[in-house]
This record gives sequence, C-alpha cells and structure tokens, in this order.
Amino acid sequence: MNNFSFNQGLCLRFKPLARLCTALLFLPFNALSAGKPPISVIAYQVQQINQTNQISALGNLQAQNAVQVAANVTETIQAIHFEDGQNVLKDQLLVELDNREELALLAEASATVNESKLQYQRVKDVVSRGSVTQSLVDEKYGIWQTAKANRQVVQARLADRRIVAPFSGQLGFSNLSVGALITPGTQIVSLDDNSVMKLNLFVATEFLSALNIGQTVIVRSAAFPNLNFQGQISAISPRLEQNLRMIKVIALIDNSKRQLKSNMMVEVYINLPDKQQLIVPNTALIMLGDHQYIYRLTKQNNVYQAEKIEVQTGEVGETYTEITTGLNAGDIVVSQGVMRVKHKARVQIKALQGSMLQEELLQANPKSAVKITVSLPEKKPLSLINTPFSNVLQAS
Repeated sequence: MNNFSFNQGLCLRFKPLARLCTALLFLPFNALSAGKPPISVIAYQVQQINQTNQISALGNLQAQNAVQVAANVTETIQAIHFEDGQNVLKDQLLVELDNREELALLAEASATVNESKLQYQRVKDVVSRGSVTQSLVDEKYGIWQTAKANRQVVQARLADRRIVAPFSGQLGFSNLSVGALITPGTQIVSLDDNSVMKLNLFVATEFLSALNIGQTVIVRSAAFPNLNFQGQISAISPRLEQNLRMIKVIALIDNSKRQLKSNMMVEVYINLPDKQQLIVPNTALIMLGDHQYIYRLTKQNNVYQAEKIEVQTGEVGETYTEITTGLNAGDIVVSQGVMRVKHKARVQIKALQGSMLQEELLQANPKSAVKITVSLPEKKPLSLINTPFSNVLQAS
C-alpha cells in the first residue's frame, strides 16, 4: 500500500508536466518556427552601372616589312659594305660578290652588240641599190638583236653579284666575312623596317561584332611601362583559327621612335562602347552544379523573407559579378551569410554592403538573443528549460 500510494502521489505530482510536454509535441511546426528569430544577414541592393567595356589580350609584334637578305648565286664574297645594326636606305649596296668573270663576259657581249649593229647598218644602206637582198638585211638585224639580248643576260648575272637593300630599314647581325663562299638561299643579314609594327593577336569570338577596321588599339610593353603605343586595326581574318576557335586580328602600330622591336610580347587593349551591367558581390552567389542561385529579399511587415532564385551570370570580376537574367536594378539580395539562409526564411538586414567598410559590416548591430518562455505551474520547478527537450525547442 505504501508503495502504491507513493507511486500514485508521484504520478499526480508530475501529471501537469506530462500534459505540457504532450501539448508541445503536438504543436504545429509552423507555430514553433513562428517563434524563431529572423536570421541576421548583410544585404546588397542590386545596382546598374556603366561598365567600361574593353578587350584585353596578349599580342606579338613584327616589323611591317622584314626580310632575310640572301644570295641567289654561288659565289665568294668580294666586299661587305655595312655594319651590324646599321640603318640603310632602299637600293643601298650591302655586299659585292666576285664578278670578274661576268665583267669579262659583259665586255665580250658589248663588243658583239657593236659589231652586229655595224653589219646591220651596212647592209641596210645598200639594200636600195639592189646589191643585197632584204632577207640578208633581216638576218643581220636578228643577229644584232640577239647580241643585245645576250648582253642583257650578262648584265643580269652581274647585278646578281651586287646585293642591295630591298627597302629602307635596320640591319641585323651577320656572321659572314670577305672570302666566304655563299650559295643560293644563304642568309646574309636580316633587314627590318620597324617604323611601323604589325601586331598579331587573337580575340574571342564573342567580341567579333564589336571589331571594325580602323578601330583604335592601345599597346603596352613591360620594357616601357609608362608609355602607351597607339595603332589601328588593319585586318580581321575571314576564318577562325581551327585549334584556338578564336579570330585573328592584325593592327598597325606607329613606332616612329623605333622603341618597339620584332617578336615582342605586348599587352593589347581595345576599347569598346560602355555597357549597362547589373552587378552583385561574388559572395551573394550560390553554386549548385551548373546552376547559380541568389537569395532575393522581399519585405513583409518589419522583416524580410528570402526567396531563392536562379540567375545567369556574365563577366566575373575580383569582387563583383555581372547578372544577365534573374534580377532587376534595386532588388535587395543577401550578400553575406547566405549559408545560414533557406528558401522562405525570415531575414533581418544587419547592414547594407557598399555603404560601409568590411570591418564595419562585421561589427554592425550584432544579432540580439531571443528567449523562449514556457509557462508552468507555480509549484513546479523550471528545470524544463535545461532539459534536452527545451534545447530542441530553442534550436527550432
């Protein structure tokens, strides 16, 4: 009896507590979540800006006119008339080859021309007298013309022994010396006309519609970090590069001071018309596979509700990303704290990014603690607040 009375008294003592627990367990989930405090986040108001649009790429420079001066005959060098690195003019003599044989042949050919011409004139003068036939006159004329042609052949062979500059420019270095035997194709020295440089670069096809002949190009070189060299696009390739899937562009760069050199790698900038862009901080984006999402905030009473929306992005910068679809200017999005937010969650804006420094954002208005109060009978202790069940309620 004593045990029965004790157990019955114990059950009666804790009966109100059991009823409270049962009631809490069967409360609707929304009723529990309605008591959750809003999540504090840092937000950002989507802005539309005028973005400077520019193509940047690496390019390679070559002289507009460049050639390897070479011989087209087999002969020994008789004289060299240039110095390494010298500036020369068009048709200036560079190298003389041994031409003694050609000079002798030229003298012989000239004598033959003179003799055949005299014979032709003699028969021509007497043809009217009937002493010679017209066929003989024609024969002498043919011999004279053949002799002249042979002399021109010798003159051409003699000209091959004189190597001249095909255009004005600067010579490179030569390893040949007098007496060296050269053959057809032997490279004697390089010649570059670097008053105008030819720039070769490759541009992504997305910019093809913005490229035009005559468009201004800015070139910068690490050798001259404080100088900008300017030129214009002179040609756009009619086809894509098969391996790169990019378009080749050629521009001509003024180099009147001869500062740029062939084979230089340079930075190239092509200014395009400014464009309107919607931008958000990179921290606002959530990557899920191939999709990108943002939490957009809509105001409800005194708090905001987060809406998870999919967006399409454009250019990506160091701190901001362009949004092409999904948002409008003026929308408010979560920029920091996105990992704590869920779809339809209640959100409180701690600060607006962009108007405050990063250090100020992190210290602004820390989230206030929210207490959950449970009413119990006065005779019963409030130890329920410290039980695991109450921790579950607070976490909810």
